[in-house]
Amino acid sequence: MEIGHFVVLERDGMVIGCAALYPFPEERVAELACLVVHPEYRRGRRGDLLLEHILRCAREEGIRRLFVLTTRTAHWFRERGFEPGRIEDLPVRRRQLYNWRRNSKIFILDLQE
Repeated sequence: MEIGHFVVLERDGMVIGCAALYPFPEERVAELACLVVHPEYRRGRRGDLLLEHILRCAREEGIRRLFVLTTRTAHWFRERGFEPGRIEDLPVRRRQLYNWRRNSKIFILDLQE
């Protein structure tokens, strides 16, 4: 049902990476979700390629800020310019779905540069 939000990388017919973009157009914000690359293919900048594609799509949709929730890869997003955010920075609809048990860290990238 949500496949339209996803972009995938494949090699020899096998999906080796994916990422999703969930826009909140009324607030000109979007969530980058499900960015993952198969462990055997992580050294080839594939995560960066997925991020670049998502950024391009977000800008084309008029998105001004991109946010991500992560429990494990904060450093990766920080290295790419994402800044720490707060629950209050999330769109209202997304804030209502925030899972406090996961304790995800919020990072935000300003796309208005």
